Amino acid sequence: MSLLLALDASTSSIMVGLYRADSGQELKTLVAPGARGDTLPEMFRQILSNSGASAHDVSRLACGVGPGSFTGIRAALAAAQGLAFRRQLPVTGVSTLLAALSHPTLEAQTGRTRIALLDAYREEAFARALAPGQSAVSGAGSDVRIGRDAVAGLSPEAIVLWHGRDALGIPDSALDLMDFLLPSGIARLSLAGTCGEPVPNYLREAAPVEALLAQGRTLPPLS
Repeated sequence: MSLLLALDASTSSIMVGLYRADSGQELKTLVAPGARGDTLPEMFRQILSNSGASAHDVSRLACGVGPGSFTGIRAALAAAQGLAFRRQLPVTGVSTLLAALSHPTLEAQTGRTRIALLDAYREEAFARALAPGQSAVSGAGSDVRIGRDAVAGLSPEAIVLWHGRDALGIPDSALDLMDFLLPSGIARLSLAGTCGEPVPNYLREAAPVEALLAQGRTLPPLS
């Protein structure tokens, strides 16, 4: 049995999922709201045991790389690479925001702009947007950091996912991002090839907002 282990700890919940590497069939999912990153090894053991599998059945890993919690991202990548190291297994990195946008319910809404927003504090938000007609599996767009003033300009026609504090500018119609962010999204994009190197996507250090704006990396038109 060849299995894919998918995990993410970039938000307030730590999640692990186990899938068949050939078909993507889900075997088991564990979600631990408010848990610490150091619980991941025990979650690995639990999900394998509950699925009647062992670490030797895992042939690849996929890890959410953010953006999001610095500590969570580091913990998830360290846990994934630690598990993969001894057997030299491949580890792929997947955008946490794009994983949420890959949820089947949202993929069916290709006629509307879909935006995933995660509170970045400091009056900023991490964002990923898909324009009408774009699929998450295509890997379209990029994760960016935007000012909260840009959030206030969202089109009322857009489907908005939000996770964070109550704040001015987030539309009342916004959906809870955590309802759409599941390890199955990490697995789905990894199996589809919509992934990259397992490198932390902190955004704040690697790509300050001033640099993003200078490069013209902003959300697509939302009207």
